[in-house]
Amino acid sequence: MLVPRGWTHPEKRKLDAWYRRIGYGAVSTASVDSAYPRLAPLLCTPCDFVVYEKPLTAARTPRED
Repeated sequence: MLVPRGWTHPEKRKLDAWYRRIGYGAVSTASVDSAYPRLAPLLCTPCDFVVYEKPLTAARTPRED
């Protein structure tokens, strides 16, 4: 998810909360400047991107028989 650096966008906050509710977690954050230097000047504000991942299998709990 592309997020502004230095301030919080309300819709990005909602999206982050939704991702976390459905089981995703942020695993890394990187600067757009370093990863995509040609894209950075085209953005309205300096941004970072946050990478989310979700485990493919849920942790299992023993069943009671």
